[in-house]
Amino acid sequence: MKPLRLFFAIRPPSEVRKMLWRNLAPMREALPSVRWVRPERLHITLRFMGDVSAGRLPRLASAADALDRVSPFPVRLTGAGTFPTRGPPRVYWVGVRSRRLPGLREHLDRALVGEGVEREDRIFQPHLTVGRANRGRSGRSGFTRGEVMATVDLAFTVTAVHLVRSDLRPTGPRHTNVHRTVLGTRKARSCPPSSSERNGNPLPRAATGDARADG
Repeated sequence: MKPLRLFFAIRPPSEVRKMLWRNLAPMREALPSVRWVRPERLHITLRFMGDVSAGRLPRLASAADALDRVSPFPVRLTGAGTFPTRGPPRVYWVGVRSRRLPGLREHLDRALVGEGVEREDRIFQPHLTVGRANRGRSGRSGFTRGEVMATVDLAFTVTAVHLVRSDLRPTGPRHTNVHRTVLGTRKARSCPPSSSERNGNPLPRAATGDARADG
């Protein structure tokens, strides 16, 4: 059986995704060569799993369900940038700020280890990918100050974590939700802030090498 390309994600509410899409209109006009992510596919990747055998799906769902003790919490979408910061940009992102999001990721990592999945070595740098440069065509390196200020300042509450299947197609990936865990459905406990978040959870640093996979 063909492996499943999977990732854990947080999906902003529909109205937030639509508002973000509207706020990005000046960037889409300024950068027509960029492949912009449609509102229905906008998400924050919590953990990218890559190709996984279908037989492991129940264990991943079980790890996700361990998050049902975590209380819902707020996040803010603000700021923008590109990966990498030097040279032609490959990924255009909107920043994510939250004191609790890294704690949720750490909780998921512990649950995955309990299901036989190794920890990921990369530092978790939450962001929301909004566009990718087309192959063979480079976009502008970064945003101007005016574009950043015009981008977004939106807040919403994280209430669920999704396990998503991504099928790659010439027109872009097709995302299918295969499992959903609602936060706070058991005796809730807050995610403690990680050491990095006690300093304010800075916006993502530049990725090195290949652009960060996020579905």
